[in-house]
Amino acid sequence: MLIWIIDIYRWIYFILKAPKKYSKQIIYPFYMSSQLSWSVIKQFSSRNMFGFTFQDVVREFPEKNRIHLARILANMVEKGMLYKITRNNYHIIPFNADPETYVPDGHQVAKYIMQNKEYYIGYASAMKIHGLTLQSEAKVYVVTKKQTKPAIRNFGGITYQFIQHDATRFFGFSSIWINQIEKAMVSDLERTIVDIATKPQLCGGIIEVGNAIFQAKARTDHDKLFYYFARNMNKSAKKRFLFLTDLLGLDWTTEHERMMEELGPGISLLDPAAPDQGRKRKKFGLKINVDPIRIKKKVLHRKMS
Repeated sequence: MLIWIIDIYRWIYFILKAPKKYSKQIIYPFYMSSQLSWSVIKQFSSRNMFGFTFQDVVREFPEKNRIHLARILANMVEKGMLYKITRNNYHIIPFNADPETYVPDGHQVAKYIMQNKEYYIGYASAMKIHGLTLQSEAKVYVVTKKQTKPAIRNFGGITYQFIQHDATRFFGFSSIWINQIEKAMVSDLERTIVDIATKPQLCGGIIEVGNAIFQAKARTDHDKLFYYFARNMNKSAKKRFLFLTDLLGLDWTTEHERMMEELGPGISLLDPAAPDQGRKRKKFGLKINVDPIRIKKKVLHRKMS
């Protein structure tokens, strides 16, 4: 009964609110000949699957002809029921959204295009999800276990960068909420810190790394964090983390001292995206190519609300 009430409500909504270009299609032929369209919507939305593939639809409706199903999906896109992400990926447009302007959230799209593949949303995108940055997302960063080509792609006006991690570095993520209705695979808080310390250029630079470490200090599981740094096997990441911890006056423990002993003799850039200049800090094995006073000022005086 509830499903039929929802159907009636959506029917009234589409008639009254749909853009003019859709109204003639909706009032008569849509409801008279497209019961299968609503079956598709109900089949997936009832399981909180707001993104699906053509293959998913074929599996759900095996009695239907594939060509007929393809035409139904094409009609649903034309009528503003579905948003077509790629050739075979679709997203259900919320009934109260304007089909002419609606674009799904970038994190949702990342989840849909990586369906049935090993991935996690990471770097600056994970920072945004964990509330560690106020920067707007110029890109959505997706970490994959297998190489994705091309590494940079555009869907719906949003740029996606795919970063491959080999099997030894592909860990530290779980399914978490990316909005009010959907979950996706996202690096956890500690993995996010390790990733951005490894590649600061994928989160906006070393100041953003320092801000994330500082903002997350009360929420960080430090045992897990040090374990992740050990598994990550990147000395430059450890150097940056230790330098920022010291600079920002955060707690310094025996684990920090132990990590200091593992740094080795090499010199790394504090910020790989900044010019290769500045003095060397042998204690941390870093060339300080971003002013520490500027880092400290930007981090300690930033308002996150």
